Amino acid sequence: MNSLKLFNIFYIFQKNSANAFSCVFAFFYVKIYLAFLIFINILIWLFAGYIKTATGVEQIALHYTVDFGIDFYGDARQIFIIPLLGLIIILFNFIIVLILSQNKDFILLSHILLLAAMLSNIVLLAAILSVYLINFR
Repeated sequence: MNSLKLFNIFYIFQKNSANAFSCVFAFFYVKIYLAFLIFINILIWLFAGYIKTATGVEQIALHYTVDFGIDFYGDARQIFIIPLLGLIIILFNFIIVLILSQNKDFILLSHILLLAAMLSNIVLLAAILSVYLINFR
């Protein structure tokens, strides 16, 4: 494949991506969803950073059950898996929204995908708060 064909493919991809972004961001509710998603994910990152620095140890409690108490200790850096997972969910769902931007059911599908990302990040926020309670009570 010569470089001219490669450049042409890149140009078409760039043009289609810009079109999808402008189509998606034309809806106000998408901006609201993304603002809440970014806010919640930043909160999760801040809590994870606070837990890592405030404990000051290499091993922290990462899981607690009512029957057995603390049943999983791990490296303190593993706490950052939770906000990273939230960010991956946000990016993955938003990419799907961009891909489906020309679909006739775009509004319904975008609400479902962005709401699912928001709910999963709220659950991850509850998970990081429970890790905080396990380590600091």
